[in-house]
Amino acid sequence: MNKKRNWRAIFTWALFVFSVIYTLPSVIDVPSWYPFSKSLRGGLDLQGGLELRYTVDWKHAVEDAGRKVGDSVRTRIVEELAKADNKNVADLDRAAFDTYGKRIQFETTDISVVRVTFADDQAAGLFDAEVLRGIDDRYEISSAGNRAYDLILPDKQVVTIQNQIVRETRDNIEKRVEAMGLLDPDVRIAGDSDISVQIPGVGKQQMDLVRQHLGRTAQLTMRFVDRAGTFFKDQAAAVEAYKKAHPEDGETLQIGGANSATGFFVRAETKSGLVKFIRTLEIPSGHMIGYEFIEDFARDGSRSDWYWRTQYLFDKVEVTGQNLARARASYDEKNQPVVLLDFNSEGARLFADATGNNVKEYLAILLDDDVASAPQIEEKIAGGRARITVGRGGNVTQMVQEARALSQVLNQGAYQAPVYKVHDNEVGPSLGHDSVNAGIVALSVGFALVVAFMILYYRVSGLIAVTVLLFNMLLITTILVSFNTALTLPGIAGIILTIGMAVDANIIIFERIREELVAGRTPRAAVDAGYSKALSAILDANITTALAGFILLNYTSGTIRNFAVTLLIGIVSSVFTAVVVARMLFNYWLNSKKPTELSI
Repeated sequence: MNKKRNWRAIFTWALFVFSVIYTLPSVIDVPSWYPFSKSLRGGLDLQGGLELRYTVDWKHAVEDAGRKVGDSVRTRIVEELAKADNKNVADLDRAAFDTYGKRIQFETTDISVVRVTFADDQAAGLFDAEVLRGIDDRYEISSAGNRAYDLILPDKQVVTIQNQIVRETRDNIEKRVEAMGLLDPDVRIAGDSDISVQIPGVGKQQMDLVRQHLGRTAQLTMRFVDRAGTFFKDQAAAVEAYKKAHPEDGETLQIGGANSATGFFVRAETKSGLVKFIRTLEIPSGHMIGYEFIEDFARDGSRSDWYWRTQYLFDKVEVTGQNLARARASYDEKNQPVVLLDFNSEGARLFADATGNNVKEYLAILLDDDVASAPQIEEKIAGGRARITVGRGGNVTQMVQEARALSQVLNQGAYQAPVYKVHDNEVGPSLGHDSVNAGIVALSVGFALVVAFMILYYRVSGLIAVTVLLFNMLLITTILVSFNTALTLPGIAGIILTIGMAVDANIIIFERIREELVAGRTPRAAVDAGYSKALSAILDANITTALAGFILLNYTSGTIRNFAVTLLIGIVSSVFTAVVVARMLFNYWLNSKKPTELSI
């Protein structure tokens, strides 16, 4: 029994010494050779900063995956049709491919359903489960009649994709924040598809950079411009009708491009106004619309004109960001900032094939639906490298910053689905300072009142309880620092509540000991019986509170979650200190002083 008590004492003292050494950087500045560097950090509400919340449009990603499957089915069937006509698939130009491709149409009828329709029996006869299995075995086939088939993604697969996309987006956001050199970001999933981002201690200028960095999906794709298409040339009546129906949004709409190398387009002063108009049109199958920002500058460097314009693009993706090995900011031959793209081996092959088969065509490089540039292909490019032009003049410093930011985003990878900001809150440092003072005052007053009551009412036993309480707070701080948990105002509230619960545990024990003393037991017997009988009540109370804490931990976010974290840490620490440490101090007192009566 004595050996067991000795091990408890050794463990407790070792834990105390370690806690003091480990938490010292939270109190004073330590030298560089000091073995520990972590310190207790304040949360957003204590030191100010930026709080953002994004929602992930995972349904868009599921639909996009369906479109890719439909496009792959069409490509596979086109290859089989060409072989049936004794043609070499590698020699098919775009016109020949499109001729075959018109016999296979697909559309998304639901986020998890792609309908593939064949124009004739020959094309339909080439499609079976083996074709689909070679493309994406997650989909199931269901006949829709009249040479049409539904490719269905089961609900279980939809949920799996949703969870995967949200997790990957969370990880991507965290990488982007850390790449900016910001310390202690708190990025976590909130709910089914939201992501909460808290960055304490960030300045105003950095806030703007964070918003720009995180708000860009950065899905890199390359598609060819359909410069022979007359789609926008035929939209003159639609433009005029829209301007009459929506005079504010459509005021600057106009059709241009009679002499443009990439064909006709619609332009407007703002992208939002342009997008609203495009959404009223029915885009022909096999095509999509890109948006390009155009700036014209005078000789003195001043901006003379600017507008957004459409690009009429084939929807077939030639190369994607997944084929990218790295992106880096650099300068072109005119000393203008650019972003150089280096493709991996697969990307280099795809890029070489695309440029080799489409000489003199225009290849649009898109970030999301924005056309970054659309250069003309002069010859086959086999080096596996491309570049994105950043800006078209103006402030060079801004263009350099944009090139660096874009290269960082591309290197960290695109979001797998669009993200939309639903909450943006700046917490000023003055509010943080006031919050710190209020929290410190509340904690100090609460602790002082507890100490005064315990010592005055329970005397020496109360002094033991106070000593244990100080150790309890030290232990809580150690755990918070070790898990890199930020301390917020609700967290301080959780610690204050923990103080009350720790004192409550000691009071239960002391009152039990008093009852045993009244019953005529000796001091040692009273202490042993008091601890033994009080244990069940202490555990019941703390387990009940811990259950509430676990609910808060799993179903809340932000500062409320921080309250739950500190509460649960405090419960574990309080039970340990009240039952183990306080008992050890009582035993030391009884063994060394051998009192005939207890000061309690």
